[in-house]
Amino acid sequence: MSEREQKAYTTFEAAKICHVTHHSIKNWIKQGLIKASRTPGGHYRILEADLDKFREEYDMFPRDKGETKRRVMVVDDDPDALALMEKILTDEGIELIKVSSATEVGLKAAQFVPDLILLDFLMPEINGFEVTKALRNNELTQGIPIMAVTCLTKEQDIEKIFECGADEYLAKPYKVDQLLKKVQELIGKGRPVE
Repeated sequence: MSEREQKAYTTFEAAKICHVTHHSIKNWIKQGLIKASRTPGGHYRILEADLDKFREEYDMFPRDKGETKRRVMVVDDDPDALALMEKILTDEGIELIKVSSATEVGLKAAQFVPDLILLDFLMPEINGFEVTKALRNNELTQGIPIMAVTCLTKEQDIEKIFECGADEYLAKPYKVDQLLKKVQELIGKGRPVE
């Protein structure tokens, strides 16, 4: 099939297929993860074969989940904080997905569909409020419980954390037993999906 006969998707169509926002698709195109061309009007077009290749590479085809091991995604730009979380959670037999860049959260969450996301709310590129809203607006990730693990302790910040869609809040520095108690409560709880 020549390129002329192949179906070409808009970023909106590609977003629907990948169950992400079209902003995510645009970001992935800019990062060079998805091959795309531009129309004379400046809009992106993604050939079906290129989108399939991307979905294959990032494991975005729906499949049956056979594993029983709990999977937690930890998002923090501080390597020490990630290392500490890894030590605590892997000791509990939890599989860890470590993400140090807020821009990767949507892609990795859609790819791995963790049982819980522990999210630092103060990160350089995108803050946790925006990340949480994006996860809540995505069909694939809207049911994943999110716990804010953050230095934000002002009452209005905590209110905003819950308003944007987080399920739980834990202030840094935290006690290990406190973290584990909240993780056990949230893990596998899932969320009601509208």
